[in-house]
Amino acid sequence: MRLLMLLGTLMVPFSLYAQLESSSASSDVKFETELKRARDFFGEGKYGATRSSLNALGETLKGGKGNKTLIGLVAYWTGITANRQQEYSESIPMFEQALSVDYKPKDIYYEYGQALYAAEKLPEARNAFRESLKRGHKRAVCLYYIGFISQTLKDHKKAVTFYRAIQRLPKEEQDETIQASEMQIGDIYLEQAEKHPDAYRAIQTYVIPQYQRALEINSDSPLASDLRAKIIELQQKYELVLFRMRNGRPTSVPPYLMKLSEDIYLDTNPVFAAQETTNSSAKQSSLVSKTEAFGRYTFYHKNIMSISPEMKFNYTRHLKREAEIYRNDNWVLAPAIRSSYEHTWRKKPASFLVDYDYVYSNRDRNAAQELKFNSRVQTLSIGERIVGLISHGESTLRLRYRDFNSYSAQANSKTMGAAFEHIQPTQSGKMFIYNLGYDVTRVTNDAFDSNTLFMRADVILPAWKKWQITPQVGFGLTLTDPLNDTSRGLEKTYNPSLRLSKPMWKKYNLSFHADYMQNDSKNLESFAYKKSMYGFELAYLF
Repeated sequence: MRLLMLLGTLMVPFSLYAQLESSSASSDVKFETELKRARDFFGEGKYGATRSSLNALGETLKGGKGNKTLIGLVAYWTGITANRQQEYSESIPMFEQALSVDYKPKDIYYEYGQALYAAEKLPEARNAFRESLKRGHKRAVCLYYIGFISQTLKDHKKAVTFYRAIQRLPKEEQDETIQASEMQIGDIYLEQAEKHPDAYRAIQTYVIPQYQRALEINSDSPLASDLRAKIIELQQKYELVLFRMRNGRPTSVPPYLMKLSEDIYLDTNPVFAAQETTNSSAKQSSLVSKTEAFGRYTFYHKNIMSISPEMKFNYTRHLKREAEIYRNDNWVLAPAIRSSYEHTWRKKPASFLVDYDYVYSNRDRNAAQELKFNSRVQTLSIGERIVGLISHGESTLRLRYRDFNSYSAQANSKTMGAAFEHIQPTQSGKMFIYNLGYDVTRVTNDAFDSNTLFMRADVILPAWKKWQITPQVGFGLTLTDPLNDTSRGLEKTYNPSLRLSKPMWKKYNLSFHADYMQNDSKNLESFAYKKSMYGFELAYLF
């Protein structure tokens, strides 16, 4: 209602000026001068001075110098000014005086209704808004007031009738009130549902869908946050949606995540995959287009465990069409299943994790502008995630087994590994992410057997308030020991990175990213390389 009262106070009675022009011709000079002063004061928002001038005019009219039109005009105008000052007890008799002399500009019943409503004279206010509705003045707002007053008076059937009537108005009229009216209908449904013996089913079937319909009208409006809060409160109260697992860990609300993104970046040295047995340099740069679709849905079994199937597909195309470049064109299909069993460890939330990942890729490996089977990777991992193991952060330890099958049988490999991740938020809003991993890889061609140690640290900084840009910086170091190839030596890969993310429009997110990779190896021809990648990614979250 605060929004409607504001709309009412901001409304300028434009008909007032027309009335002034038509009435002043019959006045004497002094009267006309005072009338002009009042008009000027009102236009400047000086309502106290306007009232003083109008009171002087009223005294003059009492002396018999005015006809009914002038008496009605001054009374009406005084009422309007008192409304702007929120002095409704003084505006009501002024409107009644104007009506008593049959002075009825188009907006008088609307202004009169607002004053009566503020004075809590609800039946009288409802009648005034009905008269304003008949005159076609601010029909949507009048319908809303009539509905709201009826709702307050517990006449719910009538209230819903008038709220629904707003939907039948032209869109340009209903915009300012349609969402509020739909929310009020939801409030009426809620009041009735909570009296019902089967409140659970009524809330689920009627109330929440009504609030959701209201939210869909404009998800970015001032009312949208109130609607979301109402929906979540009911879902929690009636346990319609699981919000926390038995150990207190929050669930995903909503349970799904879908994302579509387009990444355009410059790659100074396209190399398809770091896990291949060789990484020969392209020695020239290319713009790259990477289109990706990702979807995940989480199913919860009571409050004990969750299962999350997901699917990712991406297609990468290099815009420079030379053989050593476009041989890296590829598409990747990557389904996965992630599950967790929720429990506690030393009275702190913990999860036992089991994940399965499958990655299938095709690549233009023969530089024939034809994508063929490149590799198939299956990974099984188990782990434990604990809150509070280190400080107040969340720590995860995983053991994993990976089976890599290449188009070249000599490159097939199996990997056993362990990884540790720790996420540490701070009171200042920063978030630190640390990763440590160790892999033992054995290849069909044992010349490529290796042991690998991986370390990385990232920090996500608070968003810059002015631009709403969230920075993320990180650095990774990989040490690879080629067990059976002394010509390569201990290889070191350095990977600093930067990402700047900004929400755009409603569900879009724009990111600038920059990565640098340098692999140092004694075998300069086959394994040493440097590359930089920087560009922009636009993502849409469904």
